[in-house]
Amino acid sequence: MGSYYGALLGRAGHDVRLICRGSHLDAMSRSGGISVAESDGTLWHQAVSATQRPAPPPPDLALITTKSHDTLAAAEALAPVIGDRTMVLSLQNGVENVSRAERALGTGRVLAGQAFVGVWIDEPGIVVHGAEGRVSIGDPLGGVTERAKRAHGLLAQAWDVTLADDIVFDQWKKLLWNAGFNALCAITGCTAGQALAEPSAASTVRAAMQEVVAIAREHGITLSEADVEEMAADNPQLREYRPSTARDLDAGKAVESDALCGFISREGAHLGVPTPVNDVLDALLGLRQAPS
Repeated sequence: MGSYYGALLGRAGHDVRLICRGSHLDAMSRSGGISVAESDGTLWHQAVSATQRPAPPPPDLALITTKSHDTLAAAEALAPVIGDRTMVLSLQNGVENVSRAERALGTGRVLAGQAFVGVWIDEPGIVVHGAEGRVSIGDPLGGVTERAKRAHGLLAQAWDVTLADDIVFDQWKKLLWNAGFNALCAITGCTAGQALAEPSAASTVRAAMQEVVAIAREHGITLSEADVEEMAADNPQLREYRPSTARDLDAGKAVESDALCGFISREGAHLGVPTPVNDVLDALLGLRQAPS
């Protein structure tokens, strides 16, 4: 995700530095940038610099796009190079990453965002943009603040981005989709479209989402039945999409379960709210990750 949105910023004329590692870094170092494969078959290349760790000078905007389990490490690496005027934006799944990043960066330093996009890396140096791309950002403290407006003004040149007055609500709403589809598709190997096409699987999708509604209510967030239906509705762009958790399993990477179904299961146990569907999904996902 960082590669895709960084490429868009570079294409809009911004000086972009991507922080990455391994074969992806090696490929970008050789080519001098990142290539984006669009769903219509077109391929475009954007020159950006790529390094393994953040370095001076302080950026105007720093994006954290790691998996949730890498948030704190990413923030700790970023802390020495951000300046007083640097805006930091967490563009990640889940609802806990702002607080994680602020352990290293300081309270009130991190804006929140959520991206509804299908992107993945099939080949080092090339990010595939398969579906969607819309983003909302805002201040987790609530309202439309000056720093949120400043970040939006910079990003709006390059992204399909809206400025939210309640970004925390938006993040919980995105969690509906992730809880409904990520673990289920990873465990079974199905696409989002296949999950909705089979009636019992579609019921499981909605049941997992309803548990998010119950946990959100305990956090003071009111998600409606209309929100559930919107997130569970058939989306032609996502019918053939396999969510990130499934792709991470295929690649042998650590999956983001603790921020998605694992978070709902954990919060349910803590709050005394039954979450049987997410409990089972989290357990099965853990079994899929266990050494053979």
